[in-house]
Amino acid sequence: MKRNDLLRVLLLAGLLLMAVLVIAGCAKKTTPVPPPEVTTPVAAPEKTDDAARLEAERLAALERARADSLAALARAEQMAKGSMQVVYFDYDKSNLRPDAREAANMNAAVIQKYSNWNVRIEGNCDERGTEEYNLSLGERRANTVRDFFVNFGVDAGHVTTVSYGETRPADPGHDESAWAKNRRAEIVIQ
Repeated sequence: MKRNDLLRVLLLAGLLLMAVLVIAGCAKKTTPVPPPEVTTPVAAPEKTDDAARLEAERLAALERARADSLAALARAEQMAKGSMQVVYFDYDKSNLRPDAREAANMNAAVIQKYSNWNVRIEGNCDERGTEEYNLSLGERRANTVRDFFVNFGVDAGHVTTVSYGETRPADPGHDESAWAKNRRAEIVIQ
């Protein structure tokens, strides 16, 4: 999903939420009236059926607007979860190259916006190298992305890492094209 589309969805959700808050805040406020000097009891006027019906319709409309706003926010959050980008690495490296830094930056911005998310960073490698070496390299890759997120401002308490080494290839091929897809860190929202 493009960043502009995500921003539009988030803006729409924010506008819907603001509309609900404005509608809810526009309820008539009663101002205190000084007590009448005459102590004769005055009976409060009873609501007519029309007034009661209008009030019920107003409350129902507010509840529908609130439910619509919550649904829009949930859809926006789901779209944000789906917008997580894979961070790719060069052969036998765990440092962030420019395109990987850009992907990590976009991911961190979304994760920081949803500070209640728990994030798992999964480090992966291609099939070359020993199993032990690839587990270690996958761990370094996951930790690199975690450190980037924490430096960005993401709460470290919400971020975990795991290394799968070469055990979960994105592409089962045995050439450079496949290996390039397998040298990665994936972001999983829990």
